[in-house]
Amino acid sequence: MKKFSGIAVFSLVFTMALSTTIIAATQKSQPAHPSPVNAMAMEDVPDQDRMNGFALKDYANFQKEWPLVTVRFRKDTGELRFTYANDIAFKALQKNSTEYPDGAVFAKIGIITEEDPAFTSSAVPSGARRFQLMVHDSKKFAATHGWGFALFDARAKASGKDVALRSLACDACHALVPERGYVFSQPMNIDVADTIPVAPMAKNDPSRIHFETVTVDKLPKALASRLSKDTKQLRLLRGELEKHIFRGTIDEIRPTLALEAQRTDMPAALVSEDGTLFSLVQQDIKMPVCLDGKSLHMTGFYTLGSLPGKASNTVNAESCEAPLKK
Repeated sequence: MKKFSGIAVFSLVFTMALSTTIIAATQKSQPAHPSPVNAMAMEDVPDQDRMNGFALKDYANFQKEWPLVTVRFRKDTGELRFTYANDIAFKALQKNSTEYPDGAVFAKIGIITEEDPAFTSSAVPSGARRFQLMVHDSKKFAATHGWGFALFDARAKASGKDVALRSLACDACHALVPERGYVFSQPMNIDVADTIPVAPMAKNDPSRIHFETVTVDKLPKALASRLSKDTKQLRLLRGELEKHIFRGTIDEIRPTLALEAQRTDMPAALVSEDGTLFSLVQQDIKMPVCLDGKSLHMTGFYTLGSLPGKASNTVNAESCEAPLKK
């Protein structure tokens, strides 16, 4: 497989991705109804050096020593994500195998971007925002399909008291691609001479992504209060994702919710079983109208319930797939 310079990779990714515009703002919302388990309370603990027994220093310099597998652009966060694989994992990828041996490791860096003042039509990396690890140990992590997860911020610190909750949330997402061995990353195919076989991109499977139409009175009050007054029904995402949610889930799920909202002309949401976390996407006629006549008001919420001294938060983002009308 040919190697490519960092500049070449960035040029390719930005050319495809920077047409997406995300505008964010914050405001307060009301706490969700009381529940026996508050998902956000699980995260209200001091930072830690390890998660699931792994520390980032255990894999120091992976970005310099391991092969680069692929680059992804997160539309909801404006974040570039570089994924690397150790020798064991990379050999499995080269064989197009879905059976990863114990000891296979994937490491990911989430990089924030900013406009280059000298060349304003492009964006450049401005530092790491997060680091993530996936380590295969079929016995230790049998409950999460053999993969152990570790999430770190830019300081290499892990947060969250309930490691099991966060691990199950990661697994619920990766369980969408069992045909890839529960690994999203696939080798980049960016050269016509590249002979490494690449598995076809999986399409949404209704058995994995399932929406159900529910009435507004069945929703947590904090979510229902954000809907348009004339809204009677909503498309609610069901399945493992609603059972295992942490703060990152409500951001990552927005594109899926947006597609469902566009498809059905109804609001779409993901709500945790305890009602303390939810992400909502709905059309808002007050927003600028796209050329196709539709505009989505994408709203994500995370509430902290009755935790003393903690404020609930709302994150709003307006999205238009087509250019705005002048």
